[in-house]
Amino acid sequence: MALQQINGNQISTSTAALITQLSFLNTSSVFQLPTGPSGDRPSSPPFGVMRFNTTIDSVEVYKADSDGQGNAGWGSVGGGGPSRGRDSIVRTNRNYINETISIGPTSGEQFTNGTTIGPIEIRSGAVITVETGGYWYILGQGSDQLAMGGMVT
Repeated sequence: MALQQINGNQISTSTAALITQLSFLNTSSVFQLPTGPSGDRPSSPPFGVMRFNTTIDSVEVYKADSDGQGNAGWGSVGGGGPSRGRDSIVRTNRNYINETISIGPTSGEQFTNGTTIGPIEIRSGAVITVETGGYWYILGQGSDQLAMGGMVT
């Protein structure tokens, strides 16, 4: 007996399909994305794949340029980072940097100027490069707003 891949309103998880139009029953219907932690991300999905990442509590998309340097990877969908309030009126950031980041026009015009709210710790192994013509401002109080474990170039 052949496997039924569509049965009523249920579609087998092994089914791959192209959909040209998707309509919902009513305004209270929902569209559920695949969900899981960062460690369960597919390793080489096609560009445009979306999922809900439970580790970062955000929807993410796989794109060709996730870091502004032409490297494929996962990026957040939406307002460009964590925020609070209607219309992302209060932007937020962690109190540490745990990755290598380039700030400046060489990485892309949209990355020329950057701001971070301090105090901020640059963790060991992290490298922040402020390119010629780029600016990074850390807003905070006192001279102890930047703790170095990594490196700023």
